[in-house]
This record gives sequence, C-alpha cells and structure tokens, in this order.
Amino acid sequence: MSALKKQQHLRITDDINLVYDFTEKPNLTNLRAHEDRAVVAKFRADLVLPSNKILTVDINFDNKSSYHNNTMMIMDDFGVEMLVAAFTVKYGQEYADKIKQAWNEKQDPSDPRKPTYMLVQKPTSDDLVPKVFVGCGKEEHKNVVDQSVT
Repeated sequence: MSALKKQQHLRITDDINLVYDFTEKPNLTNLRAHEDRAVVAKFRADLVLPSNKILTVDINFDNKSSYHNNTMMIMDDFGVEMLVAAFTVKYGQEYADKIKQAWNEKQDPSDPRKPTYMLVQKPTSDDLVPKVFVGCGKEEHKNVVDQSVT
C-alpha cells in the first residue's frame, strides 16, 4: 500500500484541516491510551512568526517532559479569555490575572514576541491549581522544568 493510501484528509471547517497517517508505528513513549480513548503523545506545529518565516515546534507529551497531563492548548486571545473566565470562577481572580498577564506580556523584555500558545496541565490533586505554561515567545528555547505562570 502506498503512503498516500495510508493517509486520510479531513476538513472540519474552512480553517481546520486534519491529515491522519495510518502508518503503523511502535509506541516508544511511556504513555498509555485509555481503554476507550487515545492519548495525545506529540504535536508538530508550524508557527508563522512576525517576520513571516515558519518555525516548526514539536511538542512532546511523554511523561518525561514538563507537559505530561496536558489538558488544553490555548492559541489565541479568545482561548485565553475563556481560560481566564474559568480560572476566575474556579480558582480566583489572582490566578486569572496571572494568566492574562502572562499572555499579554513578553516573559522577558528582551524576548522577540509575546507567547504563541499556552498549555494547561491538570493538577496532581484536587487542592492544587492547574499549571499553565507559556510557549514560544523567546528567541532561545532552553529546558525549563516547572516554570508555570500559576
């Protein structure tokens, strides 16, 4: 079977197109699917930078990365607005304000841009607040473990 026949293209809406690759691959991650649901192991994103160049980012959700147990990926102002509203109700204004500030400001004044996305990680217990990480606003991307904005 050719590689093209192992792919399925699905257009969800005018601006969301998915390509499923059904090529069988071994699971080399430490992640395991649920009995009735798949688990996201990795995303590959092409980001359009303000310079109109493309930056490709692989986001690995394996349990050795800081993004394990990721619940949500936020990619625009409306998503942040929804996240802030949820945090205001569930965790309080203090945490909601931290999220809004992290989205609307560069992490460091010398960074070339504001964050491109946020990842929300579910808390490890009911009495904790979810960790929220900002991504891709820096020029240099070094390993940073557990530097959430909440």
